Amino acid sequence: MLSAGFARIEITPPLGCIISGYYEERRGLEKLDPLYAHAVAFADGDTRAVLLYMDALGIRQELLDRMRARLGACLRLPAEAIFVGCSHTHTGPEICDGMFAPDEAYNARLEKLLEQAAQLALDDLKPAKLLFAAGRVPGISFIRRFRMRDGSTRTNPGYGNPDILHPIGTADEALRLVRIVRENAGEILLVNFQVHPDTIGDCLKGADAISADYPGFVVRTLEGALPGAHAVYLNGAAGDLNHIDVNKPAWDKNGGYEHTAHMGRSIAAEALRIYGKARPLAGDGVRFAQRPLSVPANKGKPEDIPLAEKYVRAHREGRDDLIPETGMGITTLVAEAARILALKDAPDTFTLNISALAVGGLCLAGIPGEAFTQIGKRIKADSPYEAQLIVGIANGYEGYFPTQEAFEEGGYEARSSCFRIGVAEKIAEAEIALIRTMKGV
Repeated sequence: MLSAGFARIEITPPLGCIISGYYEERRGLEKLDPLYAHAVAFADGDTRAVLLYMDALGIRQELLDRMRARLGACLRLPAEAIFVGCSHTHTGPEICDGMFAPDEAYNARLEKLLEQAAQLALDDLKPAKLLFAAGRVPGISFIRRFRMRDGSTRTNPGYGNPDILHPIGTADEALRLVRIVRENAGEILLVNFQVHPDTIGDCLKGADAISADYPGFVVRTLEGALPGAHAVYLNGAAGDLNHIDVNKPAWDKNGGYEHTAHMGRSIAAEALRIYGKARPLAGDGVRFAQRPLSVPANKGKPEDIPLAEKYVRAHREGRDDLIPETGMGITTLVAEAARILALKDAPDTFTLNISALAVGGLCLAGIPGEAFTQIGKRIKADSPYEAQLIVGIANGYEGYFPTQEAFEEGGYEARSSCFRIGVAEKIAEAEIALIRTMKGV
């Protein structure tokens, strides 16, 4: 018989911590809302697994592999049975050593809190059944890559930019809701949508803050409307999506904390609209799997290194005037330079975690980074599971996975990606093959 359990533990770092998400140092000087680690445990007979989902930008795969191994040993579970995802909020703590060193004391505490949350969820196991519903949330998620009048491709070209021709792609506005209804216990809601959680920066104007971004509002709104329920928001394939409608007038910018609340409430409202229409999911059993995928590294040329060092140094010193670009173009050049330097002594190939967790007719596909929405749509379309959810930044955070077309077009995501052209398609193929094998089809 299927059973499920839930737990939640606050993981908010202390004020003054380094906040990750940008290519400049920011520190958390205020707390807009708390950060949490959510744990959902599943069991069927002797097979147990835990979903751990936290308000964080991401955790690099190398670090997370070690954390999952230690958590597995403590919980007496295989490491692959611990499915770890991050919401990708850009106002959370620096956990991995990217451009700025993390707080190792916080990381050690975080691992202990994740262990506690997982154990509490396992201790909370109750008989359960799953229900599923699908909906749509228009108007809050937008393609952020655009074809410009000069033929170039730009990411985030700005509100009302007259040089925009059209977006490159179509946003995935699909929402998926899974209700885990338990005997004599509060039900658990899994809400799956896709858009970058990077809305806070527009309102801070230099004052940094800690926030769960719009996923926090999704959770709080649903739990406020459904007393006793526990909600977990799972962000999907959002690599080329954000909250910005470039056609809005400048005074109506899609950003800031009020817009953050609007986004979270809009997602929660759709979940509530379809809540009563959820239908039982067929099937039972808990399954999990993980496979390695080897992909080539996108290393720069030796002659590119001096210029890359110049751009990164100029940006860190606040001398963006030395970088021959404006707006998001500066970020693109800095990101490309940071990638060239990071891979200078790297191996020629990397191994990515391709993972999945299935419970009856529900399947979570784990992508260890930021996949474009087209990849998420493809996996959902080809999956044999009725309730197929895509979880980005899962069991690793290895950056962007642009499509082949995006590599050919250019733009921020392709120029900053640590992987060569074809990586997204390889991930989709490997994920679909893993899911179908797990399903036995």
